[in-house]
Amino acid sequence: MKGKDRESAAKKAKDRVQVTERAHKDAAKKADAAADVARQAKTALKKAKKEFKLATKSAREARSAADEARLAYDKAAKRASKAETKLGKARKKAASKQEKPAPVKEAAEKAAPKAKAAAPRKAQGRKKKSKAPKARPKAAAAAPVSEETAPGEDSFVLGESGVELQ
Repeated sequence: MKGKDRESAAKKAKDRVQVTERAHKDAAKKADAAADVARQAKTALKKAKKEFKLATKSAREARSAADEARLAYDKAAKRASKAETKLGKARKKAASKQEKPAPVKEAAEKAAPKAKAAAPRKAQGRKKKSKAPKARPKAAAAAPVSEETAPGEDSFVLGESGVELQ
């Protein structure tokens, strides 16, 4: 019996060896699969890191562009507010000139002799006019005088021509 016991013990040992070999093969397969998954995870992690870096870089660029746009907007807003104030002042000035037409005519009548003295200066050299309102009353004062003389002559001439025809 000792021989049969040995044979059975040997079979049991072989069976156990086969079972352990199978288990080892399964474990090796699982380890290889886990290594593959780990490699895939590493590549996915590297890819995610690259994407994250690109995203943070683009976010930084977008932030800087937004900051530049804000600065440009602030500058434009300041320019616009300055222009608005200038426009408001000009409107107020124009409105105040329209409210005071009589003093402008009086000033124009007084300034008419000065305009004749200023004419030779213009011939000497061109100068930039500092105030436009001075030129307007002179033109306004000169225009009614020519209008009054022209219609009188026209009506007189018409009267003479009508008399000659009859």
